[in-house]
Amino acid sequence: MKLTTLILLSLLSFSVSAAEKSAFINSKELFEKSPQAMAASAQLKEQFGEREQSLRKLAEGIQQMEKTYQTDSAIMSDDQKRKAEDNIVQNKRRFQFEQQSLKEDLQSKQRELLQGVQAAIKVVIHAYGKENGYDFIFTETSIAYASEAVDITEAILLELKK
Repeated sequence: MKLTTLILLSLLSFSVSAAEKSAFINSKELFEKSPQAMAASAQLKEQFGEREQSLRKLAEGIQQMEKTYQTDSAIMSDDQKRKAEDNIVQNKRRFQFEQQSLKEDLQSKQRELLQGVQAAIKVVIHAYGKENGYDFIFTETSIAYASEAVDITEAILLELKK
């Protein structure tokens, strides 16, 4: 009796799985090539590019101060040395603060934009799946093997570009 039930269950599960239509998408490729992701990347560069450049200039200024201090310290008075050292330390602290602030702001904006891109991609994938009769659409991270024949990444990219 148990053997018969087991055979029937395995046949039933085989027939159900044979009727399913599934595909997979390369999520990394979608995030790299989708117009929404490219727009988000451009927005980040536009919004934070000036601050990054300002930070680079500050770093270069600190390096120049340190070089000047090293070359001129032999002829400086103790008071001049102390002032130069204090100035370097203050600028290094300012640099670290600005760097940390930029990093936090950039990460926050990246998360915000990424959520928007993910939501847009999810909507397109759901619509594409319904429209084309898919039962399952997987990402490459949850699949041990997938044939290129079931890769619908390019189709999703085309939908995202509409």
